[in-house]
Amino acid sequence: MTDSAQMDERIGIGLLGCGTMGGEVAMAVSDRTVKNGRVLAVFDEKVAQAEQLAQTLEPTPIACGTVDELLAVEGVSLVVECAAPAAVAAYGGTVLSAGTSLLTLSSGAFADADLFEQLTGLAAENGCDIVVPSGALGGIDALRSVRGLLDTVTLTSTKSPLAFSGAPGFAEWEDVQITESTVIYEGPARNAVALFPANVNVAATLSIAGLGSQETIVKVVADPASPGNVHEIHAKGEFGEFTFKLINKPHVRNPKTSHLAVLSAIETLRAYCDRGPRIGT
Repeated sequence: MTDSAQMDERIGIGLLGCGTMGGEVAMAVSDRTVKNGRVLAVFDEKVAQAEQLAQTLEPTPIACGTVDELLAVEGVSLVVECAAPAAVAAYGGTVLSAGTSLLTLSSGAFADADLFEQLTGLAAENGCDIVVPSGALGGIDALRSVRGLLDTVTLTSTKSPLAFSGAPGFAEWEDVQITESTVIYEGPARNAVALFPANVNVAATLSIAGLGSQETIVKVVADPASPGNVHEIHAKGEFGEFTFKLINKPHVRNPKTSHLAVLSAIETLRAYCDRGPRIGT
């Protein structure tokens, strides 16, 4: 088989969002960590950012000015969203209505139950997929397997105060010197995602896998002594109970997210594109 034929068989990827996360994912495809994918087109509302990223990739994708342009690029069958929950709300319906599958890193958008129902409906109608990486969490496969037997699911997310700066839920703490572990939110996952949109996408992912965004309880903790971005899940029900604790290093270029979230996105994309065994999916 020729190189050109092999290239034609790769899954065509359109990248939505060309910041830190988008760049990491795109480079994983470009350097063949994801062997059976090819980034054909990129889009970011910051046009210069999309153009800059495109020039670093091999082969060079098309830098698009709109999502419609991205979807029109021949061969694009999967859009990878690496922007923000607002981008899922703004563009998710357009992507899925075109019959194009969506892999989204901004699972926080799905804390909106109406949006989640709308997008899953469009995916079913148009024969395409919605794929959500586990992100900075572990144990999602176990939670999903017992979802019908769950009574309670709680998530405690602990980070350095600096990681919460700029979040709506941190506004009253911005000028406060936090010197010890401090609970800055406790309540339903849906509200947590709205208050900390760059920090607790994991709460939405947990909700989708388990009890939903209203019944999943989230505690957000600011701790200057936190060893990293720490997420602890506790689930209990008729099946028994389990606890998972993950201590993640913040991403070197984006301390609001975990390095594991980037690695999880790349592995999910690899599993979607590449042939071979799939474990836990």
